[in-house]
Amino acid sequence: MKRDVKELLIKILLKKAKGYLAKEKTDEYVVADGEKKLVRSKVVTKRSPPDVAACKALLELNDADLSVADMTDEELERERRRLIGLLCDNGDGV
Repeated sequence: MKRDVKELLIKILLKKAKGYLAKEKTDEYVVADGEKKLVRSKVVTKRSPPDVAACKALLELNDADLSVADMTDEELERERRRLIGLLCDNGDGV
């Protein structure tokens, strides 16, 4: 796997593992007198929660010797929290 592709994949997985905010914009239009007019515009911020599967994928990418498949749900959750703590300590806060 090329280095830049792997780095991009890791960046995406980190975002998903931490959870993120996404803005969604909705515009409503009305056609009056043959013209389309903007009636209402609404921006909603949605929160995507942290994802344990993304943490698992990161572990598999970064440490091939660690068998994530053998970890219990509790161990995975503990590792997810540890990784999020490390990310937040680096100034990448959620």
